[in-house]
Amino acid sequence: MKKLQGNAVAKACAVIVLLAAAFGTGVFGVRAVLSFGSVTDDNWQSSSRFYSALESRRQELVEGIELAQMLEQLEKQIAEETGTSLTYADAEALREERARVEARFSRQNTWFRFRLLTDGGQTLLGTNLNDDEAIIRTVRDMYHFTFELVDGDDYENVYYYDPETGERYSEPPVAGLNPETEGAPLKLVLEYGVPDKIDDTIQDEFSQIWRLWDMDRASFDQYLTGFLNLGALTLLALFWLLWTAGHKAGAEGTVTTWQERIWFDLYAVAMIAAVVLLSACTIWAAEQLYWGRSYAVRGEDFDTFFNLGIMGAGALFAVGVGCGTLLLRTLAVRLKAHCLAKTTLLCRVATWMAGTIHDFVRFLPFTWKIVLGFGAYAVLTFCLLVFGSYDGWCMMLYLCLQLALLIFLSWWAYGYYRLRQGTKTIAGGDLEYQIDTRRMPYDLRLQAEDLNNISAGLSAAVDEKMKSERFKAELITNVSHDLKTPLTSIINYVNLLKSTQQTDPKAAEYIEVLDRKSQRLKKLTEDLVEASKASTGVLSVTREKIGMSQLIDQATAEWEEKLSDRRLTLVTTLPEGETWVYADGRHLWRVIDNLLSNCAKYAMEGTRVYLDLERGKGQVSLSVKNISRDPLNVPAERLMERFVRGEESRSTEGSGLGLSIARSLTELQGGAFDLAVDGDLFKSIVTLPQAN
Repeated sequence: MKKLQGNAVAKACAVIVLLAAAFGTGVFGVRAVLSFGSVTDDNWQSSSRFYSALESRRQELVEGIELAQMLEQLEKQIAEETGTSLTYADAEALREERARVEARFSRQNTWFRFRLLTDGGQTLLGTNLNDDEAIIRTVRDMYHFTFELVDGDDYENVYYYDPETGERYSEPPVAGLNPETEGAPLKLVLEYGVPDKIDDTIQDEFSQIWRLWDMDRASFDQYLTGFLNLGALTLLALFWLLWTAGHKAGAEGTVTTWQERIWFDLYAVAMIAAVVLLSACTIWAAEQLYWGRSYAVRGEDFDTFFNLGIMGAGALFAVGVGCGTLLLRTLAVRLKAHCLAKTTLLCRVATWMAGTIHDFVRFLPFTWKIVLGFGAYAVLTFCLLVFGSYDGWCMMLYLCLQLALLIFLSWWAYGYYRLRQGTKTIAGGDLEYQIDTRRMPYDLRLQAEDLNNISAGLSAAVDEKMKSERFKAELITNVSHDLKTPLTSIINYVNLLKSTQQTDPKAAEYIEVLDRKSQRLKKLTEDLVEASKASTGVLSVTREKIGMSQLIDQATAEWEEKLSDRRLTLVTTLPEGETWVYADGRHLWRVIDNLLSNCAKYAMEGTRVYLDLERGKGQVSLSVKNISRDPLNVPAERLMERFVRGEESRSTEGSGLGLSIARSLTELQGGAFDLAVDGDLFKSIVTLPQAN
């Protein structure tokens, strides 16, 4: 599963599937939304598109009637005032306008049915119904619209009113009668509607709305099915990406990217804003497509535009899903890496504020002087500023207070500077240095005196440690010298005895035991001296560029026969090419030699010894694994101590110093030495800096 989580090809395929499925989801979703209204409406004349088209037709008809009336009144006015009629061009324009309106509303060109009546309904002024048709039976729902058609110049007529008779005249019957202006509107009633049963014999917006309503009802199930299926595929791809987020092939743990270096709350605000904006654009596009389909019948080639609009809405939805996926992905990675709080700005600010308040309360017993002094300074400053506007002496005291504060802070800062310089000097190794505490602030002077005392204590401790180290080195030197002299004599005499002829078999056996024990004592003495030198750091170290693979090949070649005698199979895994490290060749050879020697002594016969070399991240790691012959009843930490072995009987030939020497030599070369014990599996790891 881990390999599958880190597979880059699988992630790329999941991203492609997510975006493609999101695009299809958006396309089918927009189509389903556009068709939903037709499914919920019982009749095509119950849709909002129908009402919009009907209102547009009604408004167009009323405007045409009013325009024709205005042009007719203008023609009469010009004829009465000038004695001439309209020009030929104006008359022709009037006829064309009337012809256009009549053509638009003729029953051969539209399903819109109407009749125009006077307010009382006594006079029929116009209709596109046949003589044998009644509008109430022709249309499904009949609508009424009452409006006023004003007669006369400027929509007004001039009348003359006679107060005696109460009559009105268009001309003044007697001198001195004042004109009275009064509107003379003509109230009309428009009855209109659309038949319930229509077909494609007449192509207008109503036939288009009916056709769309019928197609939407037939296609809604397909659109909804596509939306649900592709939506499920989008969610599946999203879950896959969230499951694999933070995993990379060849890397342990959770891997973060550039997204996790951005504050999460700022990133979330940007992504949510992008998603909201894209959602709004998608809704706007769907609304435009919904209403635009009704106007395609006016001669516009709307099919291409409509399909492109649907695809554009789907693309906007896919981009929005992509932005949301990026936000959820970085959230999943931060949760897996347990760094959500650390990479959230608000959490960091809140944590900092909580910590600051907590520290302030916790340290209040030690900082009460500063708090009290600052409170007194703030109160005094406020009082001086308030009364300073009325009294000049208060302003002078305010300035003196600020000057005194400046002098005090400068004095304190200079004392702190001296304290810092003294601390740097002592930290640099001059343990005899004493900080001058004269004319220092009280708290800083106490700190300086403590540092002076620490300096004296460190000097005494260093002297004592140096004395102890010298004593240890002298003791090791003297003991090793005292041991080597008699031990050399014993070994020499044993060799002489081995060269003589022994008639007694027991004597030859005793000589063999003396030889084996004397050689072991010699090896133990040498290991003791080397372990002491390595732990005290008195060994010289010359680090240089060394080929690790070549050194391992030499060591395995030397130990192959000894390991074979113990029926141990050596399995070596080395990377291609040479692996270079910065190390001391002599000490590194001793480390590898000790590890292989440890395997030869303590590994279970008939098993394998694994030697693996790995490089990466500026380091080279050598691991040696084997199965222990005896139960490992000692923790891994104790195995690296001196004179400690995996079994406590101390009946084997080992001295218990090999691992301790290997660790000390590795650390002298700037590396690290670790042990791991899992049941009877013993693993030692040597890590050194890699050389380029």
